[in-house]
Amino acid sequence: MTTPEENRPKTDTTDEVLTEKNASEAGTPNAGATGRTVKEALEEAGVSPEDFEEK
Repeated sequence: MTTPEENRPKTDTTDEVLTEKNASEAGTPNAGATGRTVKEALEEAGVSPEDFEEK
């Protein structure tokens, strides 16, 4: 069972709100996916089909 919003305890303070990321936290625009295929990504990660069970 859930507690209705109006019955939840209220907080007196809030956490610090971040408005923009530091350059070190933001990463580079090229971070993440690089347009490679799933096969290329799995090869780069060292994952092979033998690592999975057939069901």
